Parts: sequence; structure tokens; C-alpha cells
Amino acid sequence: MKRQSLFALAAAFCLGVFAQIDHQRVYSTFDNLPLAKADTFNNGADSSLGFNHYGRFWNNTYFSWGGFSGWALSNMKDTVTAGFTNQHSAITGSGVSGTRNYMVSTGNGAYIKLDETQTISGAYFTNSTYAARDMEQGSGFSKKFGGTDGNDEDFFRVVISSYLADEFLDSTIFYLADYRFADNSKDYILKDWRYVDFNNNLSSDIEIDSISFRYEGSDIGSFGLNTPPYLCMDDFNAISFIEASNPFVNIGKDTFYNGSDDAGGISAGYLFFNNSFNPDWNSWSGWSLSSKLDNTTPGYENQFGCINTEKASFYVAGGQRTEIRSPYLEGRENLLFKKLVVGPYPMSISITNSTYAALDMEQGSGFSKKFGGTDGNDPDYFRILVNYIDATDHVLKVDTVYLADFRFEHNSQDYILKDWLDIKTFDQKDLFFNKIVFTLESSDVGMFGMNTPAYFCLSTDFDMTGSIAKSNKAIQVLAYPNPTLDKLNLQAENLIENVQIISLDGRVLESGQNQVQSKNVTVNTRELTPGIYFAVVTTSKGTATKRFVKQ
Repeated sequence: MKRQSLFALAAAFCLGVFAQIDHQRVYSTFDNLPLAKADTFNNGADSSLGFNHYGRFWNNTYFSWGGFSGWALSNMKDTVTAGFTNQHSAITGSGVSGTRNYMVSTGNGAYIKLDETQTISGAYFTNSTYAARDMEQGSGFSKKFGGTDGNDEDFFRVVISSYLADEFLDSTIFYLADYRFADNSKDYILKDWRYVDFNNNLSSDIEIDSISFRYEGSDIGSFGLNTPPYLCMDDFNAISFIEASNPFVNIGKDTFYNGSDDAGGISAGYLFFNNSFNPDWNSWSGWSLSSKLDNTTPGYENQFGCINTEKASFYVAGGQRTEIRSPYLEGRENLLFKKLVVGPYPMSISITNSTYAALDMEQGSGFSKKFGGTDGNDPDYFRILVNYIDATDHVLKVDTVYLADFRFEHNSQDYILKDWLDIKTFDQKDLFFNKIVFTLESSDVGMFGMNTPAYFCLSTDFDMTGSIAKSNKAIQVLAYPNPTLDKLNLQAENLIENVQIISLDGRVLESGQNQVQSKNVTVNTRELTPGIYFAVVTTSKGTATKRFVKQ
């Protein structure tokens, strides 16, 4: 935050004891791991031997000729350049949901080691640019997938195995490319982020202490796999089963959590509030959770206070740009993404000023002006641009919310917001977006940027009585035979309106939306490759998800 002076930063050390919240889930998003600049990487040349985050270790071995094995940290954006010189880029050009950092892995020796047993769900994976372009174009070492006529049954996959106390527990196979379909139009090289559940069960996490990665493929030569054995990973331990999420994070009275435990953010239900904490300066940006209700003390030492004391706890945004993310569920809108908009729990978002910003605008300070000026006629303002952004990082809609507005012709109408203002209530008609970006603007700008303190408070309110998750539990659907070979029979108590078949990596393979009006439906599973799938059955009374195995 630009306007902090050395005095103000030093004062932070005197703020008293702050809370350590009980995280429901900690994502390793890697955005709070340091990289020297934009569009760069750390492949272990600094002799670090790996990367640590929240009791999780990603191994690394660096070779003097510029290669590595294990994991590298990257924010590279090159989605075009083929070959080994571009081994550190993701084919998506960014992390999940357009975030900066992600991990790149190569070699069968890559692993993740946990300091202690943790309950883990899964992570998001995609191809590296190196591997994707190699399979797409071929090279002097490897073949073009599908061959000349596109009929070669090529594949490239990773086997992800989970362990506890050196004992194997479970594994899942994830296809980064698959050309084995009878219909060539279904062949694909993955160029999007896909979720992989580590125990093939979205409704249940797994207690483990280590994970290993092993590559397999159809293009094999005398020295082993010809396809470059690379993949990219982001949002390790992200939520896998949206209906099972808990929307509440508890914090004690009159305290705050500012990310000092280096969790990288706060997971609240299906929402993720990112946080970056700097231990050298004891400073933070992104979001903190607070129950500080001091609405009278001005200045930076009260950066966690809220000008309105009606809510027992709330989030404090720190920084000119902050965002709230949801699980990345592109391709599953009808299953989960719309529930994100509605929520498993119908949700509204409200905002108000922090005490720091409100009193600063009201009184002025050594860094910033009193809003309205000496005579009250200066047309000052402090506002938020609320950007609703989809999974491809495109802005779908922008709302403007004023935290203070002194631009009125009659000064009696000027105001600094001190009430909670509802800015968004989610309903079925909303756009499919998966993050909200808040950008602060002020009329009070100096040579270093905005002078007004870049803070505001936000509250999320959930209507638990309207829980979609609860209503969905009552929907009864039978799925048989299971395991199945050629067909899957679905039987419901009410009319079935839609059936979707979804793979473990989140791809919608079959969809019969608005084509089914019967209580009994038979789905052809003959062309599915062996593995685990989900049948999402929407009836006139709700939706049920049935897990089945294709033999």
C-alpha cells in the first residue's frame, strides 16, 4: 500500500495480539510465493531445492545446463513458442482464473511432501506450452498426436498417487491429451485448467502426507517417453465439492487476522479471499478478517476498524485492487457454476467504509485532504469499480459504488458512506462469472498515486434456509448397472429434464438439456473410456449427482 510511511509501518508492530483463524481449507495458490518480476520463473537456480507453502513442500533439482526436475515456480505467459526454450510456460498463459503464479513440473521424480498428515482434496492441472505445442505439431524427437490422418490413438497422461506413512492409498489417472476416441472430433490436447480429485471422490477428501507424479504416453522411443513430460498445477487443495462448503469463518471478538500465518488467503464456503503478507514489514494486502469495531480512532493504527458497528465480523480490503475468487468450474456451468452465482447458499454482498478511510476523508491527514476542501465545495469522491469477470479473465459487467461523493450541487447531499450498502444479491438470472475485482479510485491523487487510504469493509450474508445443497439431498435417483459397460439406466421419482455425463477432469461429455421428459432414462456409455464419471440428473424437483464406473 503506497501511502504507508516508515512511522506507520513501525506502528503496526504495536497493534497488539491478532487472531489466528481456524481455516476451513487452505489453497496453495502460489501467488504469495515471490518471483523477481512479471513473466519470469524460478527453476531452482537459486539452490533452494524446492518450494514451501503452509506445511507443503514441492521438490526441485536444478541442473547446471539450465534444466530442472521436480517443480518450478512460474508466471510466464508465452502460449505460442514451441520447444525446450519455453519449458516454464503454461498453455493457459496464467494461473487459474487469470492469477499470476503457478507450478510447472517435469520428470517422474516430482512429488509433494506434507509436514504432517493433511486432509487434501485435489488441484487444478493443465499442459505446459512446451508439451502442448509438441503434441500439436510434433518435433524432431516426438510425433504429432493423431498422426498424419488424425487416427493414431495417442495419449499423454499423468498418474497421481497419494501416500500416508509410506503406504500407498489411492491414485488417479489424468489425461493431458487423448486421441483414442472413435470420433476424432472428441480428440483433445488440454489447453484449459481442469480439476483433478486425488481420490476420485468429489464428496470426500483424503488424509495423506505425500503425493507422487508419473507420466505415461503412447509416443515411446528407445529412451522412454518422447512427449515432453511436463504439466502445470495451481490451486492445490482447492474446493472439490461445492455443496459441502462451509460459508463461515470464525474469529474472536475485537481482533483481526491479516494473513501472518502465510496461508495466502481465506476460504469461506465457495469463495476465496486472497491475502499477501510481508513478514519483513509486517504488512499485508488483499483481504483481512476483522471484528474490530473501533469507529472513532483515526489513522493507520486503526486499519482493521469498521465505521459501522452493526456486524460482528467482516472482511477488510487493503490495496487499490482486490478480488474475490470462486472455484474455477469452466465447462460445468449447469452443474456447479450457476450454483456459484446463486451459491449453495443464496448470498448477498454489502460494503461500507473502514474507519481509517472514513475519518481520513472526514478530517484529512498529513497525506490526504479533507473531502470537500475548506469551504466544502471541492467535488471529491471515493469509489469502487466492481468488475464481474469470467473464467477467461474477460470483464462481463462493471458497477460503480461510491464510498464518498462530494460532487453534488448542494453540499447538503454530500456524504461519506457509514451504513452497510448491499451491492449484489445473486440470483438465477446472473451472468456466469467466477471472480469479482474491486478497484478503488479517488479524486485525491498525489505524485505516488491515490492519497485516500485504499481500504473498505465487505460482508457476505448467506441465507442458510434457502440452501440448494439441502434441497438437493432429498432428490432420489437410481443409477444402474454400476459398474457399467454399454449403458447406464437412470431412474427418478420425478420427471428427468436434463442429464449430463461429466468426467473427473470436469469436461461435459454428454448433455441432453431440455430433451428428456421421463422418469426413466438410458445413457449410452459405450464410447466412454474406462474410468470414473458423474451423471448429473436434473429433475422437476432438483438436481442429483451419481458417481459411476465405466468398465
